[in-house]
Amino acid sequence: MSSIRVSVLLPVERETAQLGAAVEAISSFLDSAGFEHELIVAAAPAVDLAALPELVKRVKAEGGYGALLKRAVTEATGDALVVADPDLPYPVSDLGSAIAMIDSGVTDLVFGSSGKERRRTPLLLRWFLVDEVPDDRILLLAFTSAAAKLLFSEAKLPGAAIDLEVAFLANKYGFRIERLYVRSARRLSGRRRRSGFLLDILRIRMANRVMAYRAARRCPICYSAEVWTLAQIPHNLVRHCKRCKCRFLGRFWESEEVASQPSVRHPAVGQASPPDRRKTFERRLAILRREVASQARILEVGAGDGLFGRLSLGDFEYVGIDPSPGFAREGRARGTEVYCATLSGFVNTGPAFDAVALFHRFERFPDPHDALARIRDLLKPGGVLLMTAFDTESLLYLIGESKLIADYFRSRLVMYSRSALIELLEHSGFEIVSVGDEFAYQGHAALEDILRRTLPSLAALITPLLRRLPDPILTPAGSIRILARRRVGPGVNFAAIRSVEPTHAR
Repeated sequence: MSSIRVSVLLPVERETAQLGAAVEAISSFLDSAGFEHELIVAAAPAVDLAALPELVKRVKAEGGYGALLKRAVTEATGDALVVADPDLPYPVSDLGSAIAMIDSGVTDLVFGSSGKERRRTPLLLRWFLVDEVPDDRILLLAFTSAAAKLLFSEAKLPGAAIDLEVAFLANKYGFRIERLYVRSARRLSGRRRRSGFLLDILRIRMANRVMAYRAARRCPICYSAEVWTLAQIPHNLVRHCKRCKCRFLGRFWESEEVASQPSVRHPAVGQASPPDRRKTFERRLAILRREVASQARILEVGAGDGLFGRLSLGDFEYVGIDPSPGFAREGRARGTEVYCATLSGFVNTGPAFDAVALFHRFERFPDPHDALARIRDLLKPGGVLLMTAFDTESLLYLIGESKLIADYFRSRLVMYSRSALIELLEHSGFEIVSVGDEFAYQGHAALEDILRRTLPSLAALITPLLRRLPDPILTPAGSIRILARRRVGPGVNFAAIRSVEPTHAR
């Protein structure tokens, strides 16, 4: 028998001859599939439930479909909750498919949709609400118990529009949503296609505007509650903040997961570094040479194989840290002082640093405020911070957002906007010296791969022209480069804000 307990909810607004047969079919199927289960029929007071089998839990509730469903959810005790149509217009095995999707852990909600091919949500719904909403012709919904309890406790509408409201709230609170395409034997009567359809959408939007719903999990960068789901990736989702324009994972890695991620792509020990990486680091080093005196003490966070340190040894006293033991060993094998340590766990045994460098490393810190506070403690007053990070306000991001997100969040937690990084640094006790676009050297093979993934229709046309240019070539990286100095005096104390405004815990 399966370890998951299933609650099947049947909201009944009016008498239906198929209810008894649907109950028997659902119960027989769940028994044969080995699921421990309960059937809950939530009906209006005028509906007679005396003919139902004893195994059915009967509840009565005043109001429409929404009120019935909310009452049924409060009565449910299962790990997975499935809302089925009392007429059962689809094969009962489709319930098993929905339960399997919930049991697998890949999603929190399943919306049943009819049709053999994927049908786009109507533009009006996507514009006013969210892209992933329940189908307006078939009633088959499945939830994890935690998702159902939260969503229906926050839902306000008593009628049929509660399905749309739940979809809206699922996006607001960051639940994962998947569609299941069921095989409908017939088309329903369009219960949800009625004259009040637009009014229901406006009610949901107005309720959100006047903060009738619980606030969403706040942005970990600016603490705004205007956070919504942007995209779903395997076993996770990407959220975006409308205030600071940052994107971040719905579930941050644990500390051991973060430590296991590689800092940079690098060659094996004994092999020469690719010329594109070397020339890019030389450009970055030239910036530090202009801002920091010779033989100054510098720290690189996320040192990787220590290439930046090897290039800087003639000019500066270099120290690097990286959470990966393999990178730290490789850096030392190549003659640089690289330690296996996280930023929070690093103990500086020497004087404060004159400069700290982070090249696409800041996006991997789960708490940017704590990270900047630690960096500030490691710097001398007036010390320099050189940082690069991908920019969500760059043209490159705007052109290929969906494809970039899929690749980017395999190894990072946050994608920052230019304005958010500047605000974050200023609030953390830094004075901005310069802000500019980051340019990096790329080899022809890497550029061709990027073109195939982001602009496949133009790749065949651009590739022959690309091969006529130098290899590697200096290209826009879609990133921002910030040079800042530590101010004298404390930064903004975010600890007090976080004590009353939780950021990343639902």
